[in-house]
Amino acid sequence: MLTEAEVAPEEMPHQQDDGPSNLNSFSTVATGLHGYEAALLMKSIRLHSDKKIYLIADNEAFNLLCDDMPKNVNTTIISEKEKLEREAEYKASPDTIWPSCPKFPNLWNPASQSYKMDVMSKAIKSSGNTLFLDADVILVNPVDCKFSSSVALSKHNGVCGGGYVYANDPSFPDSWKELYNRELRAKTDGGVVHSCGKCGDIPTVKLKGNHKPSLFGATHNLGPWRSPRPFAGAEVGEIMESLGLSVDDDIYIDDGDGPEKVVSFHVHLRPKDEQADESYNLVRSFYECLLRSAKSTHKQLMDFICNVYLPNAFRLKLGEANTLRV
Repeated sequence: MLTEAEVAPEEMPHQQDDGPSNLNSFSTVATGLHGYEAALLMKSIRLHSDKKIYLIADNEAFNLLCDDMPKNVNTTIISEKEKLEREAEYKASPDTIWPSCPKFPNLWNPASQSYKMDVMSKAIKSSGNTLFLDADVILVNPVDCKFSSSVALSKHNGVCGGGYVYANDPSFPDSWKELYNRELRAKTDGGVVHSCGKCGDIPTVKLKGNHKPSLFGATHNLGPWRSPRPFAGAEVGEIMESLGLSVDDDIYIDDGDGPEKVVSFHVHLRPKDEQADESYNLVRSFYECLLRSAKSTHKQLMDFICNVYLPNAFRLKLGEANTLRV
């Protein structure tokens, strides 16, 4: 986890959502069994946009996604040889993980994180700009941002996460990869890791180059970090109210400046055991929002979840423990 001071020395400008959108593409990474989550992400994108999706996947994830792959997806398959080489390059030991990291020991393989930079680089070179989304992001409305900065990030708990990143600067993915590599290996003189780096968090003040990020607002990337832990007897309406969520003709969130349409959730619908508590309330609220909404795309999304995604997720046993390979 990075401190607020490491993330940004001054307030980043807010990224406006009033359009018209100048987003050219989306990008994501799918690896292993849990790569199937990208099926729901891509379905949610296609309900709101026909822009190209750039996907990097290993063979296991690609085979799981084949039947649910939408049109206009540019796919790069990671070979087994490439996976082994990348794992050797980004090899980490549990002994090198910052002990205070709140995500320890539930960390993804750091090699898998590095593919984010690769898919963004390809998308920017081919399409001019891209919005990278983790496979467990779900769009519920179009991304109507008119991007004016070269990079836009999403902050949670004072950290700019690596799971929701816009860029149009071809040099940004390389800058991020260099920083990620450096943070992964960083140690103090006493041998204690300075920052784990495994989760791909972006300390913007350490990025090389002239990157001046803007910041997505509360309508984007609504994740468990905003959600209270479960408590006995809580009704879903009470939980939604605590999150600032409401539903009418659409799904709205009020972060203090009046209701705005929610653009995206970021949550595992089939979380692993160690993620269940933090995800529980948000998953309940997400389903309730879709059920209450009168919007046709939300009905279509719910139909896909019930009839396609969840049956496959149960069959694949998504949510089982996933350990860090070292």
